[in-house]
Amino acid sequence: MTNLKRKLSYNLFLSAFNAMFRNYFQARRSKFGYIHPTARVRFPILIKGIENVYMHENTHILGHSVIIATKARFIMKKNSATAEGLTVVTGNHPAFVGEFFLEKGGYMDVQTAKDVVVEEDVGIYSNVTLLSGITLGRGAVIGSGSVIRRSVPPYAIVAGNPAKVIGFRFSPDEIIEHEKVLYPENERLPFDLLQKNYQKYFLSRHKEIKSFLSL
Repeated sequence: MTNLKRKLSYNLFLSAFNAMFRNYFQARRSKFGYIHPTARVRFPILIKGIENVYMHENTHILGHSVIIATKARFIMKKNSATAEGLTVVTGNHPAFVGEFFLEKGGYMDVQTAKDVVVEEDVGIYSNVTLLSGITLGRGAVIGSGSVIRRSVPPYAIVAGNPAKVIGFRFSPDEIIEHEKVLYPENERLPFDLLQKNYQKYFLSRHKEIKSFLSL
């Protein structure tokens, strides 16, 4: 199999044909680990490890996106959506002393991998990259071009590379009112957690956020 991969990579025609096959034939709904009837994926899209991709109710991924989930899962929970150009990478290729990187990292695909999770009601704007092991908290907003290397707290607004919290969609009190309308009591986020995040990531960082946004 390794030799076959090498031959494909060396042959431009076969590489192009393989890419087209992945884009338009391997991304069938029956191939997903799970995809709800209301979930939507737009072409062109490249998904490696489609059996590890889980899309729940009313989720959307627009075109020109790349999802690499060969060793861990990409999970998008209900009512979340992404604009064009999403990149998801669930794995990292480690280096080995005394070995060329391409041998294990490329041809053998040796990697350390962790799930990437998008919680409910998350808005992801264009050309965002989600890296291995991160979770986007419920209600988060991810600005265009962001590279997410660390998990994002619920209802936070983040931007940049590496992405930083620059605000929140709502105040803690507003989130409580928001979730009273949308979620049963046992699924609502606790006020103490919301208040703690608001203080830690926003109120205590006003000067840092102002400086970051002025760049």
